[in-house]
Amino acid sequence: MRVLILIPAFNEAAALPGLVAEIRSDAPVHDILVVDDGSDDETRALLPALGVRWIRLPERLGPGAAVRVGLRYARQRGFDAVVRLDGDGQHPARLLPALIEPLMNRRADVVIGSRFTHARRSPSTPRGRRVVQRCLGMVLTILTRGRVTDPTSGLWAFGPQALAVLAEHHPSGYPEPELRLFLSRNQLRAVEIPVTMRERPAGQTSLTARRTSAAMARLIIHLLVVPLRGAVRDRT
Repeated sequence: MRVLILIPAFNEAAALPGLVAEIRSDAPVHDILVVDDGSDDETRALLPALGVRWIRLPERLGPGAAVRVGLRYARQRGFDAVVRLDGDGQHPARLLPALIEPLMNRRADVVIGSRFTHARRSPSTPRGRRVVQRCLGMVLTILTRGRVTDPTSGLWAFGPQALAVLAEHHPSGYPEPELRLFLSRNQLRAVEIPVTMRERPAGQTSLTARRTSAAMARLIIHLLVVPLRGAVRDRT
């Protein structure tokens, strides 16, 4: 299975060199693509020096759009699967085999790394944000009929079937809750695996409590629209 490691990044100049070095050390067989989501720090100057494939968006479009760009790139160049790691360095490269294994064994079309499968709160997750995440997870668990414990996780692996669909239909903005609903609607098998993530080495998260709440509002709107849409059937 030919796998692309996709790193959407916004203002992650401090974390990217270490993350790329770690991936090369722990998973040297995989190609790496960084999609810079219109950063205004030193990321733009850093990209050519990383020695990886990279795409720079002219303005900030949000992580969902950046991931979609990366998925299109992967599909056009014949990759079989894509693993999304956030550019902040919180996702250890040692998690890659566990994410890819269910795809290789065809047990899932999508694999999500969850911080909360054992009902523990991540030390880096503020209580207020975790309450909103729990609410999102409960709603999505009911709607998708599958357990959703970490609705805002940025650690994903997409297999061939998912890649074919999501290269054109991956949600924009802060997409993770909507993506869970989309996968269920299109009968793509999603599974969570337990993972332990690290603290950010530098910078601040862009997924604030306000943006997490906005994701819930978008999901509610999406619930009104999705029943009016048919599933995406072309997976070629």
